Parts: sequence; C-alpha cells; structure tokens
Amino acid sequence: MVDAAPARVPEEIHEQAPQIARARAVAVTRTASSHRLQPGDLVCGACGEGNPHSRRFCSRCGASLVEAATVEEPWWRRFVPKRGPRVVRLDPGPGDGKAGGTSAAQLGKPGFDPRSALRQAYRKGRIVAAVAALCAGTLYGTYPPFRTAVGGRVRAVKARVTGVFADELSPIHAVSVTANAAQPDHPALSAADELLNTYWLAPWSASPAPTLTFAFSHHVTLNKIILHSGASDAYIQDGRPSELRLMYSNGESFTILPKDTSQAQTFSISHADLITSMRIQVGAVYPGSGGSTVAIAEIELFGLTT
Repeated sequence: MVDAAPARVPEEIHEQAPQIARARAVAVTRTASSHRLQPGDLVCGACGEGNPHSRRFCSRCGASLVEAATVEEPWWRRFVPKRGPRVVRLDPGPGDGKAGGTSAAQLGKPGFDPRSALRQAYRKGRIVAAVAALCAGTLYGTYPPFRTAVGGRVRAVKARVTGVFADELSPIHAVSVTANAAQPDHPALSAADELLNTYWLAPWSASPAPTLTFAFSHHVTLNKIILHSGASDAYIQDGRPSELRLMYSNGESFTILPKDTSQAQTFSISHADLITSMRIQVGAVYPGSGGSTVAIAEIELFGLTT
C-alpha cells in the first residue's frame, strides 16, 4: 500500500501597509509634427509636435515647452507681400457728420477694388510666367535649333550692348589663315599679312569656290572689313572678287559685293557676333586677262574683342 504525499502548508500572508500607485512610464518617440509648422510655433523637444506660441505644455505629450525651439520665418518670405484681412470702415449713417465710410447696405454691392485687381493680376501673371519659363527651359534643353537661336540672340544683344560703350573699333587679327586652294608662291596668309605688295592667288572655280578661313584665339565681334582686291603687281591680269560670302562660326552669314577697283573698299558687316572663325568664299569674280584665277591683296578686320 502506497503512502499518500503530505499536503502543502500555505505560506503565511503578512499584512502590508497601503502604498501610492505609481504611474506607468510611457515611451515618447520623436516624430514629425501633425500639422504644418508656422513661423513662431514652438517645437516640442520630446515628440516633435508643433504648438502655438501661447502654449506652455505640448499638446501631444504634455512635456514642458520652456526650452522648445521656435520656428523662424525663411528669409525669402520677407520679400513676399503679406495679405491680411480686409478692413472696411462702416458709415454709421446720415447725420454723424462723417463722410467717406461704407454703409452696411453697401457692403453687399459689388465694386471695383484696384488693389484687389492688381493682386489678382500679379498672381495670375506669376503663374503664367512660371509656366512659360518651364516650357521654354524644356524646349531649350530638348530642341537644339531653339537652343541655337536663343544663343545667337543672346550673343547679338551682348555685342550690341558692348558696342554702345565702345569708343572705336579695334583691329582684329587671326591666329591662322588657311585656304582650300592657293598658288604655291601666293599662300592664304598673304591676304592677312598687312602688306599690300603680297596677295593670295587661287584658281577660280564655281564649285568648289575658293575659300579663305580666318581662325581667332577667342570670341570676337566683327563690324567692319576693308578689302584690297586683286593682285598688287598685276591688277588686270588676275580675276577680282565681285561677290564674297562671309560665313561665321555662329551659323550666321553675310554677303558683300565689291567694286572692280584697286582702291581700298570698306564694308560694314553684321551677324558676326562672338565668333571664333570666319570663312570668306568667293562667289563670283571680275574676269582677268591672264586666265581663270582670283586674287586678294589684303583683308583687314575690325570689331570688338571679349
């Protein structure tokens, strides 16, 4: 026969004195404010909630706002016109001896307010300008012909503004002068060496036309060209240019029509704004007596440098 296990004797429970209940600590996590912060709001350092400046304790977690950070107004907002409530002075009625007010009956009547109209026009104009600028920027970045046209206009305006303040035009010298055709003893550089007893001589052909190329070390704006046509020692023997096509590195061009004379000829040219090179193509000639050739003694360039 198995003996039964002894019964467990309950422990003695001692009476305790009542104690103050302690509040259970709740962890506070710093998060973004539940509403848009305004200048002057107090940002709680514990939870990040924005509170009006009149509060002393956070509306979310109850923490003290004595050391809370104040939201500052951005510097650019100082230049933005501020709109406040419209104040209308009421006219108490006839017999008070005051004029210029607005009676209660007139408040419901529509009227023209110049300030309100200007504000509306300003807001609409700002929106239209922003949309136009966005479209223009997109077109400028995605459409190369538009970008080229805008760049050309900007260069032209800059050249005109610079020209207004320029006292006089300065000589422009190329760093290199080359040609697609030339006689061995009359190279292209002879047309830009500032010597009238040398000249550039090339066989004349309509296709390809004889062409001189002037290259500059930096951007220049050309306004005037002086041409000494023909050969210096045999003017009648070789052909002389009757049409010169000027083609610039900015994509523009200009045509001059020289006379058949050995005297210096001065031409005012345009569209040569902020260029780095120029090609002078002989489009037609006055025939010479010695064969199909064309000669240019000297080409002088004048303009502005940048």
